[in-house]
Amino acid sequence: MHFFTSSSLLLTLSVVASNVSGALLHHAHRHRALTCFEDNALRALERFSSDAASFCPKFLTAPGEKIPSNLAGVPSTRLSSACACFQKTAAPANPASTPATSPTTAPVVAPTPTTTSVSRSSSTSASVNTPSSTSSSPSVQSTRLPTSGKAYNGGKRGLVYDYKSKDFSKFFKDSGKIAFGSDWSQRRSPAPGVTFDGPFIPTIRVDGNLKNDDWNGAVKALISSGTPMIFASNEPDNGGQSNLSPSQAATVYKNYIQPFAGQVALASPAVTNGGGATGLGFLENFVGQCADCHFDIINVHHYVNRRDVNVEQAVRAVQSFLTKDVAAFKAKHSQFRDAKICLGEFWLWEASDDDGAAYLRALLPWLDGNNDVACYQAFGGLWEGNFINNAGTGLSKSGQVYHDV
Repeated sequence: MHFFTSSSLLLTLSVVASNVSGALLHHAHRHRALTCFEDNALRALERFSSDAASFCPKFLTAPGEKIPSNLAGVPSTRLSSACACFQKTAAPANPASTPATSPTTAPVVAPTPTTTSVSRSSSTSASVNTPSSTSSSPSVQSTRLPTSGKAYNGGKRGLVYDYKSKDFSKFFKDSGKIAFGSDWSQRRSPAPGVTFDGPFIPTIRVDGNLKNDDWNGAVKALISSGTPMIFASNEPDNGGQSNLSPSQAATVYKNYIQPFAGQVALASPAVTNGGGATGLGFLENFVGQCADCHFDIINVHHYVNRRDVNVEQAVRAVQSFLTKDVAAFKAKHSQFRDAKICLGEFWLWEASDDDGAAYLRALLPWLDGNNDVACYQAFGGLWEGNFINNAGTGLSKSGQVYHDV
């Protein structure tokens, strides 16, 4: 299967605390050891971190503990090692980092975009030889995806997947909407049998020493094959994800993203839509540490919970966040003034399949028609119960909308 695009749309993009207190469970992970980061079962636990925080301590002492339904997909033979990693990395946040206090379990939120909950994406890290030059090169102002008349056409729309996604990308092969895929790492295939045979966008992940020895070679190869963008750190403002301080995120950006300026489009670290020191507040502090950095894209995530807003309110929240909050941030900072927006993750948590389909049906045409938006990825994703039906035999209703609209 081949993933190419026939769209002429220009893409100027690059992508991208657990203390138990009452009912809220926050994750403030230290930089994980590489073995923990590479544990695929661990990444599954992190997607449902509140369940894991409650379940893992009991499971490690009593393996007969009932497995929560959200974690049922994690192979039982991997749970012990995954929980051990989860427990090890759920230590207090690195003192040097800005603490991320937004829950990763989509808690109760107000419809106001800047105070909504943070996302549940796959976490940070892996390891790359830094390119020899760290000085700014001429920037890439616009980049096209490879053009062909073959299957997988598109412009802005991406698909997220991980090691559990099997061969589900085949269900989008005939869509005229999909432009690229990403999996929160630099590896196209995160597990045997799982891949995305088309434009693949890598995401920088670093170890506890802020290193990734495989990044440079991987990105050079991807650029040679036509990758138009690279994603910076995923949610450094979220303790359950990259969990970096603004200065650490700036170091990663300078070492691994900035050296590719002029070769591929670059984006800011992908921040949540949390308030205070998270979200755009984090990015504000990051910019102060990265004054000489170049950005083609400002990368943001947006999540709200269906328990707190209806579908129409959720759509308006995304629109307001991008056209008011993100636009104001861009206007304030000269480095971002000409940058396009990537809505690197977005979703309406705890929505039914019908509500998820309605949410996408209303929002996708607006995103496609907004000239300030260069790319987006809904966090429906290539998993059963998300964009794939529960049986794994085809698309869900929301997946069908993402395929068609």
